[in-house]
Amino acid sequence: MKPRYTQIIPADGEECWCGSTFAFGACCSPFLPGSRWIGNSFQENWKQGNYEKALKSARADVTQYTIWHKSHTERIAHVGNPQLMRLWDVDVEALFDYVERLGDVYFRLGRREEFSSVLERLRENIRTKRWRDKIVHLNAIMALGEDWDEEAAYREITKLGPIASVSDKRILPFYLNLAGDKLGLAERISQIDRVLQTTEDDSTRIHQLVVKAILLHSHYDADGSLKVLEEAIKTGLEFEKPNTYERLKLAQAYSLMGSIYHDAGSIGLDASKFKEASKVNLERAAELFSNLLKDENWNHTGIADLYHQLAGVYRLLGRWELVLENEQAALRRNELPIYKVFEAEVFHELGENAKALSIIDGLSLADFADDWEKADFILHFSRLAVSSGDLARLEQAKDLLDVKLKREPIFRQQALEMMKIVLEAINVGQSASLDQKAKKASSRSLLSLLNSVLILKPNIFGVGIDVNKVIEGAAEHSATSDE
Repeated sequence: MKPRYTQIIPADGEECWCGSTFAFGACCSPFLPGSRWIGNSFQENWKQGNYEKALKSARADVTQYTIWHKSHTERIAHVGNPQLMRLWDVDVEALFDYVERLGDVYFRLGRREEFSSVLERLRENIRTKRWRDKIVHLNAIMALGEDWDEEAAYREITKLGPIASVSDKRILPFYLNLAGDKLGLAERISQIDRVLQTTEDDSTRIHQLVVKAILLHSHYDADGSLKVLEEAIKTGLEFEKPNTYERLKLAQAYSLMGSIYHDAGSIGLDASKFKEASKVNLERAAELFSNLLKDENWNHTGIADLYHQLAGVYRLLGRWELVLENEQAALRRNELPIYKVFEAEVFHELGENAKALSIIDGLSLADFADDWEKADFILHFSRLAVSSGDLARLEQAKDLLDVKLKREPIFRQQALEMMKIVLEAINVGQSASLDQKAKKASSRSLLSLLNSVLILKPNIFGVGIDVNKVIEGAAEHSATSDE
């Protein structure tokens, strides 16, 4: 005789399991979708822009799945069968997806601050540590906020303990991206390898491969970096229907490979051997970035960054008119100081030195967001100072090069080379040979561009990608999975 299970549901006056604080009878009870319709109402309301209705639907989906878990999995697992215990993991992942949708709606409605309290009330929907870890994960995402407060998110995610103790394959890469520079090189590479061994997400895989390649490159392991980039490109080319983010990462992989070949002579490789390889990879990157600009998934910030990355590719190809065209396209959409630095460089290359100096003189170290951008500003300010021969600018460049910044070894060497050139220019004045040396010292991979590749922002906020389209796509994917 089969065991009979009565469905466990909240009493009408009991607080609803969606985390709203409303009584179940007045909240989700009338809207429970059942197994056939779960997720459908949310997706329909989301597409139509009916976010208040989407909120009710998302709450009902969370409550419905919690009812199933408590009525079935929670009871079955008590018999102690290890095979049945795997059902808990299935429930944790499924409920996480429904709660993530719920967070999307709160975010869209401008009620992000409320969602942290909602998450606390959802903490016991599944009574396992793994579920409680998921709540911490979502709280960390919320802590990032619209201003992308990585420190606040890092404080939240460290509640899980040290990164080495985290085994959840969805939480680990997020934690790793927040920890980033706080980890030593060996540990960071080790954690990246752990992500690559466990992740089933294509976007995560190609991103972490590109990050690993950058770390190896910045620590003088060009051969190791190129091998990892080959794997990243192979991974990207195997995607059947790559999404926008995966196509972006493939473009960045080609760009970085072309950049390493471009810098071959300065990093111990045979420059003549890799000249053609550099051109081929950079041309491919330019093609991919250009195609990405036609994609409708970008917001104005994302489009600006794409133009900036495309300008970086053309910079290495020496096509300065195209560099200027794309850098100015980036500036029209987002007037970031770092874009102005490279606009100044282009004007200098095109012989318009007065424009270049006017732009660079209008910037200061305080204008830049991080050490990578500051380092790029310092190098390019120093190059223009050497070219101008102006003693006041050269003294300022010397002071800037003395500023303590976090620099990986390969870029620390770049700064030391530039310091020698600046000191020589102070002693002997302007010369064509010094100008060429300064150009060479500042012409390698752009630090700020490499740093932008190291950052992976979760889909709830996009990566310069239009949040509407990202979440809509995620909703459609989840609905397909539900079926």
